[in-house]
Amino acid sequence: MRPVNTLHRALIPWPAEVDPEHLREATSRLVTHVSGQVDDGGAIRGECHSRVLESALALSLMTRTGAASPARDRVLAFLREHLDSPHEFDRVLATLAVGRATDRASAADADIVGKLTEALLGAAPAFISGRRRRMLYAVLSLFGCPVPPDAAPEADEKAPTDSVHSWAAVQQAAVTLVLSNASGVSNGATSAALRTLNAVRPATTVWEGYVLLHLLSLHGLAGVPGQEETVRSGLRTLLRYQRDDGGFPFVVDLQHWCTSTAGIALAAAGSRPGVLRAMAEALVAHEVDESQRSLCLSLSRGEPLADGWSFGPRVAQNDVDCTSCILEFLHGVDPVGHGGAVRRGVDALLAVQGADGGFPTYVAGAASEPCMTAAAVNALAPHPSTRPARQRALAFLAGSQLPDGGFEPGWSRSRLHAMFRARLAACTAGPDDHRAARMAERIDHSVRETQNPDGGWGMQPGDPSDPISTAYGLIILCYGTASPPVGRALSWLLAHQNADGGYSGPPDMVGPRPFPYHIPVLTDAPVLLALGHVRHRVQGTATLLRDVA
Repeated sequence: MRPVNTLHRALIPWPAEVDPEHLREATSRLVTHVSGQVDDGGAIRGECHSRVLESALALSLMTRTGAASPARDRVLAFLREHLDSPHEFDRVLATLAVGRATDRASAADADIVGKLTEALLGAAPAFISGRRRRMLYAVLSLFGCPVPPDAAPEADEKAPTDSVHSWAAVQQAAVTLVLSNASGVSNGATSAALRTLNAVRPATTVWEGYVLLHLLSLHGLAGVPGQEETVRSGLRTLLRYQRDDGGFPFVVDLQHWCTSTAGIALAAAGSRPGVLRAMAEALVAHEVDESQRSLCLSLSRGEPLADGWSFGPRVAQNDVDCTSCILEFLHGVDPVGHGGAVRRGVDALLAVQGADGGFPTYVAGAASEPCMTAAAVNALAPHPSTRPARQRALAFLAGSQLPDGGFEPGWSRSRLHAMFRARLAACTAGPDDHRAARMAERIDHSVRETQNPDGGWGMQPGDPSDPISTAYGLIILCYGTASPPVGRALSWLLAHQNADGGYSGPPDMVGPRPFPYHIPVLTDAPVLLALGHVRHRVQGTATLLRDVA
């Protein structure tokens, strides 16, 4: 995601419609706003905001266990505020949860639920659609929606053999128990699921800081005789993470993800070295309890990413996305001082590269994903010895491009997220890599064609412009040659900056796919990153922004 030196291209001329002083002042304010979120230990905590999905599941659990308390009143109030949400899934879940909690049960129209389910599945990668469909059925069953006959676990159901990371294994176990309770089925599959859930000790810990997984696990156990005390204790454990607004988040925090993505953006914008070094030290200091690491390993099917990074402290499940961003950041800040950590991270990435040249998110042997592959290429680019691996990855990436120039959904709701990463990856290709060059041309064309009349981009073509998608689009334009579209995009971003220097808008990151979660700095960081790319690729900007930090 770093700015790329494109020596074969001249700098883009300064866009006439952009006031240089406005850009300098706006960049300075954003750098100050983002760096001000770095704590004394060099980290950006990245606490997730409350979400309707987890809050509805929490209220449902409190309702079924009879847990009357101030905490229940607070989450009920939070959900009542979302009864008229513009987002249909949130509105349906809030209505169902509040109705059941207040003995005013309201049935969701089966046709609406069916269409909603299909729409959600359509926003997720195809290879996870089976797992995600079962999860949606399980969630909706907890609010009184009927379970399709083919969703119940079969008596002779075989244990899956595909590569699955530890979170997916626990989620599948929770979903199996929920569906088994809803359909009245009990068999070998449910017994195995019960053993898996007990292994993560839900009575005393929110395993891996994953609040959604904790809630699904407790709901699964709530239908099993003899698990009553585990559920009650697990509910008390959950309450540690209730937010001030009464709701519950998707995960506790994403400290490593927020620190690394914001760090790359700050570095691109020319932030003070002292801040960047402190952030790098915080990431290098990442340690996980060995018993937790061993549990993750035992639950995974497939070789997990070793010696990489996870999304936060005390989280053992490493992933390609966080590892790639952190490697990129560490190499940019101090490749010598952090050489050992960087080398181990590079080796960890190479170990999970698929036979098709692509990279999965979590474990070797899982489906390769375009967005993860682009992230890995960008992280590996400074290391000459990885050239053969990068060539295979670029071939996978080019072969994965869709007819419209984009890629399948990754971990963002914005179509432009995978596209901007792939565009930067294409910049690392050799001069004779014509497939990568063609991929880049198609990305550039698509971005130019889908720019909104106001100069920005939305999550999908035709959507209203938002800061995150506009930032991704602007980064792509920086590696073209045309000045006017860069000027229109910059003008949009400059016009939408908040008084505090930051940005507001719809979140793009999703987890689990395709459910969006919101952390404010993840709106600020892409915009700052885009301004960093402008600094390197637009004529006169490097001098203009020399002292903004």
